[in-house]
Amino acid sequence: MRLRLLVTAILFFLLATAILWPAGSVGPWIESASNGKLRLVSAEGRLWNGSGVLQARTGDSSSWQSAQNIRWQLRWSELWRGRIGVEAGFEKGDALIQVGPDGFLIERCDATLSAALLGMLLPGAVGRYAWAGSLNARGSGFGYAWQGGIYQGEIDLFWNDAAVAEIPGGDLGDYRIRMVGEGQSLRFDLATLRGRLQIIGSGEISASALRFNGEAGATGPTGAQLNNLLRTLGRQGPTPDKVIIDYRITGLNG
Repeated sequence: MRLRLLVTAILFFLLATAILWPAGSVGPWIESASNGKLRLVSAEGRLWNGSGVLQARTGDSSSWQSAQNIRWQLRWSELWRGRIGVEAGFEKGDALIQVGPDGFLIERCDATLSAALLGMLLPGAVGRYAWAGSLNARGSGFGYAWQGGIYQGEIDLFWNDAAVAEIPGGDLGDYRIRMVGEGQSLRFDLATLRGRLQIIGSGEISASALRFNGEAGATGPTGAQLNNLLRTLGRQGPTPDKVIIDYRITGLNG
């Protein structure tokens, strides 16, 4: 009986301590988990219910950019199941995320974030392309298991007003990317919803590589220039305004 009371007292002490921890204590964890690419500033509130500004950068020598206001609240009911449940709110939309010893699960999500912010988190040269526009994520039941690095479920990404600094002419259009977990890799299907760059195809992302196979073509005043750029990524398609793309990157962890 005394041992049980002692354990209960210790648990309540740890819980009370966590409740009193400032929201800023989340910052070092975010920076460590993102390999120094994310940080939390202007934190307010407590560990279990707080807010702050999320910033990102592409590398240790680059500047912090793309501020995003966020807020969060822990769901205490998940603690009894050995998981951490977080209700995360963004400037546009929110998400419910569970993190536990087995992995993480996006229970539901309908949130819009800056494409520049998310692009900086991509590994290798891909993360340095200076992405622009907004990225809306919608889905439920998308997760990742730490043991074995297993993806499961699917989620839709809508990239609106898409642009990349290396491609001239500004806004490229709107696109939908469906991500599907297939074991140790993520399969994705890309489709054009609107825009001067028409592109369709599919690919796969793994721990160390990215591949994409599809067809693309550009229209408008800068169409010829953009098609010339596309040809550096692929080969001439069935018509002069189409390019077959077979794009691969390896060593993403580097």
